[in-house]
Amino acid sequence: MSEDGSAQSLAERVLSGENRELQLLIARGMFPLPVEMLIPLQIRLSNISDEEVAAAAVESLGNLDPDIAVAVITESDEVEVVSYFASRTDQPSLAETVIQHRLVSPQVLSEMAVVLSPELQEIFLLRQDAILEDPTILERLEENPELSSYAERRIREYREHLLPRQRGAASEEAAKVELEEPTDEEIEEAITWARKEPSKGEMDEVTGLSEAQIRTLPIPVRLKLSRGASRTLRNILVKDKNPMVAVSVMTGNSMGDGEVEQIASSKVVAEEVLEAIARSRQWGRRYSIVHTLVKNPRMPAGLAARLVPRLGVRDLRVLSRDRNVSEVVRSTATRLYRIKSK
Repeated sequence: MSEDGSAQSLAERVLSGENRELQLLIARGMFPLPVEMLIPLQIRLSNISDEEVAAAAVESLGNLDPDIAVAVITESDEVEVVSYFASRTDQPSLAETVIQHRLVSPQVLSEMAVVLSPELQEIFLLRQDAILEDPTILERLEENPELSSYAERRIREYREHLLPRQRGAASEEAAKVELEEPTDEEIEEAITWARKEPSKGEMDEVTGLSEAQIRTLPIPVRLKLSRGASRTLRNILVKDKNPMVAVSVMTGNSMGDGEVEQIASSKVVAEEVLEAIARSRQWGRRYSIVHTLVKNPRMPAGLAARLVPRLGVRDLRVLSRDRNVSEVVRSTATRLYRIKSK
């Protein structure tokens, strides 16, 4: 009989109840089985009518090392196994694994949404596929008493840009007008008006405007100036409060690794700028830039955690003790350090 057949045969024997002593041994984790076989059996035993066996299974699963649970969930193709650990949101690494698993259902995600920590909310909002399938997930997330300002903004972005909605012709036309690229004459006129404002901060040698004056320019003008900008102007506009302008600096200019690394370490740039750097084929492959992004507390935790596996053992060790980064990033670094340092 094959290994799969043996496992199925054992599972059928255990669940049939013909050998209660065997059920108790497995429920208590005292029967010699690989964890990938033991844990699914314990999950099933936790739901049987025999209260003693069920309680023993629940207790064993509750005491399970999160790292072991993460490994089992990651490799599992059983919905029941993935869903069982959805309530363990007190263990960030475990909850993160459940959220990211391909088999987790929108219903389970909805149940998790109400109790997720701000760090886990960021990872949760990366599940674009599930949110598009069932947008009511966002409503459940809004019921979370710890809903972060970042999550609120991302929810708005989903509703404005990704989720189906009815827009009138007038509003669509208004949006086109707002994003219409200004002419050279309009840019010159805007710069002339900006010069009348008080001068403060760094000066851009090309426009002759100070940082404060540049901030008064209309968004379409700042967008146009962000492309092919001087080093000084890039430094000003990459910190723009409008994410479109700030990200345009990263995508519309040729920049060296040193300049990008400096931006990646900034605590004042928009999160969208850090995301653009991380997702860039060019910059996302530079070790020093990736390392800098992961250490930046403004970096969205979910994306930062995805970059952690690229770090070396020494940097993983330091990161695992860094209290300036999120718990999700620290726990990921700790787990990978243990694996890579063996």
